[in-house]
Order: sequence, then C-alpha cells, then structure tokens
Amino acid sequence: MQDPLNGFDWKSLYSGYDSKCLGYAKESVYLAAFGIDRPTTDRALYYKLIKAFSKEQRALSNELIGIYEALLYWKLYSQSTSPYNLNKWFRQDVSKRKYVEENLLCLFQEIPDSLERTPSAVLDMVKWLGRFSLPGMASSGALPVRTTFLHFIFPSVVPIFDQMVLKAVGSWTTNANHNASVLKEYLPFAWDLADRYAQNCSGFEKESPIRVIDMALWVGRGK
Repeated sequence: MQDPLNGFDWKSLYSGYDSKCLGYAKESVYLAAFGIDRPTTDRALYYKLIKAFSKEQRALSNELIGIYEALLYWKLYSQSTSPYNLNKWFRQDVSKRKYVEENLLCLFQEIPDSLERTPSAVLDMVKWLGRFSLPGMASSGALPVRTTFLHFIFPSVVPIFDQMVLKAVGSWTTNANHNASVLKEYLPFAWDLADRYAQNCSGFEKESPIRVIDMALWVGRGK
C-alpha cells in the first residue's frame, strides 16, 4: 500500500469531498428518523450519525432502527442498487423491521465501550457483528458496511474500508473490499497515515484523524 497524501491540499478537503457526494437526497425516506430536521448534505448526516451512535444518545434513543437505516443510506446511497436493497430490508415486511430492531438492541447492550487499536481487536469485532444478522452486515464479506458501523461507534479507531480507499492506496483488486486479509493489512496502514498527518488532521474539529484520512483518500482515489 502506498501513501497518496504527500502534497495533499488539506484546505480543500471539504470542498473536494462535497463535490464527490453526488446523489445525496435529504428527502429520502430512509432519513425519516430525523423528522423535519433532516441533514442537507452528506457531511451533515455524518455529524448527526456520530452523535446519534454515541453511547449517551443510544441509551436515550427510541429510534435506533431509523438511525441504523440512515447509516445504511449514508454508506450506500451512491450505489445504484441501494434504493432496492434498503426497501427490501426495511420497508416490505413489518415483522422483519421488528426483528432488526430487537437485534440492534441486543447488539448495543453487548458492544464494549472501547476498542483497542490493533488489527486483531478490530477484526474480532468485525466478525462479532455477524452474530446479529443485521441488514447490510449479515454477509461475512460485508466489510465496508461493518467497518462503517464500527466507525460510528469507535470513530477514532476504525477506518471505513471500501473500494474507494483501496483505489487511493493502490491496493484495489476485484472484491478486495470483502477480503479480511486485505482489511488486516489496511488497518495499521490507515492508523499510520493518521499519525503521520496528525498535524494536518488537527485542523478539523468535527472529525477524528482517522475520518479525515478516510475523506482525503476518498477525494484522491484514482489520482
């Protein structure tokens, strides 16, 4: 894996990121949990999800399934199949929605308060998520969504692992984003980038360093 961030224009991170968030729609039914206070941009939704998935807010929320639905929308809206999948997972069967809600409650009751910044700890947690058979994370290869979910719980530890960041670091091959061995290699690499560019990341108060790196890689993919 190679560092593509040498010479990156950190001042343009937000504008560069926002310009690539095509397809975001605040009117989406999958953002219903926010009522009339719907986030207007991808980043605004990210900030709301970070707050909603904090331990304090999870304990107070009576709309966990709606927040989870919004998380899946955030991760998947850029994909052409996302409306079909989200509708199938949440809107076609009321009993299925109830099942998902119960499993979410169990997950949040069992998930630890902290996570060690080691590949083994993160990989164990990624595997553990499979116990709950949640939509979007049920498959053992659903590493992009599983790491996204864990990122919102542990935003300073877990990077989002997907096709875009792998393209940015020169490690993309078909289905690499579903390969746990590639994730095992990527985790310490992403942490090293966050440490290496800590001074640059410190200028962003709303994101953790690991999230700033995610965004920078996403902006620079394929360059």
